[in-house]
Amino acid sequence: MSARWLGDDHSMEPTSHILLIAGSAEAHDIATQIAQNGQRMQAILRAPERSFGPLAVASQIWAPASLEDMKFFLTQQGITAICDAGHGFDSDVSDLAATAAADLGLAYARVLRPVWPVDPPLLRAASVRAAADLILPGARVFAATGRGSLPDFAPFKGAKLFLRQNGPNMRSALPDFVEPVFGTPPFTNVQEMALFQELDIDTLICRNVGGAPSRPKLDAARGMGLRTIVIDRPAPPSGALVLGSAKDALEWLDTL
Repeated sequence: MSARWLGDDHSMEPTSHILLIAGSAEAHDIATQIAQNGQRMQAILRAPERSFGPLAVASQIWAPASLEDMKFFLTQQGITAICDAGHGFDSDVSDLAATAAADLGLAYARVLRPVWPVDPPLLRAASVRAAADLILPGARVFAATGRGSLPDFAPFKGAKLFLRQNGPNMRSALPDFVEPVFGTPPFTNVQEMALFQELDIDTLICRNVGGAPSRPKLDAARGMGLRTIVIDRPAPPSGALVLGSAKDALEWLDTL
C-alpha cells in the first residue's frame, strides 16, 4: 500500500524509536503527550477513515501486507517499541505487529478500552456476517461497521441499510440497498436519537469498540427500544500486554 502523509508540519524520521499504531481516540491523546515530552515517535494508520484528524507526531497511511512486510518496516525505521492504539477491530494489523515485535525482541503493548456489557435484549454476533444474518425482513438498519463491511451484508434481507461514513470518497458506487450517512465522531446521545428518528431506524448494528466516545449510538438505540445487534471485538494478540487507557499507555512508554 502506498503511503499518504498526514500533516504537513511533521516529517518522518527513520531514527524514531516508538511506533504508534493509530486509529482510536486514545492514539491522539498518546501522540499529543509524546510530542510534548520529546520522545521520538512516528505513527501509521491503516486507512484514511481511521483518522480523527491530524496526529501530533509524524504519520502516514500504511498497513503491513505480511509479517515480513511488518518486520522490514520496523527494522528500516529503527523501531524499538510498538504502542498499538489502533482501531479495536483491526486485529489483523495488531496480530502482525505483535508477532513481528516478538520475533525482533521489541516491546509491544495493545491499547484497548474495556468492552461494553451486552445483555438481553441486546443481541450479540461474532462478526458482521453473523449480524447480517440476524436482520429481519423489511428492517431499516443503521450500521456503524465501516464501508469495508459491505460485502458481508449481501444479500440484504432488510428494506434499507444506512451506513455511517466519515465523508464522501472516490470508491466504487454503493449497492442499491445502501444509503451513506456522513458524519465525523464523536456524536452525542441526543444527536444519535434525532438521526435514528429522522431515518426511521428500527435496527442498529455496531461493533463493541468499548469506551465512552463511541457509546452514544448504543445508548440512543436502547433508549428508543431499537433492535440492537452488537458485534464482539476480536481478542488481543495472544500473550500481549493489554492497556486499558491512554494514561496507562503513557505510563508504560515512560518505563521504556
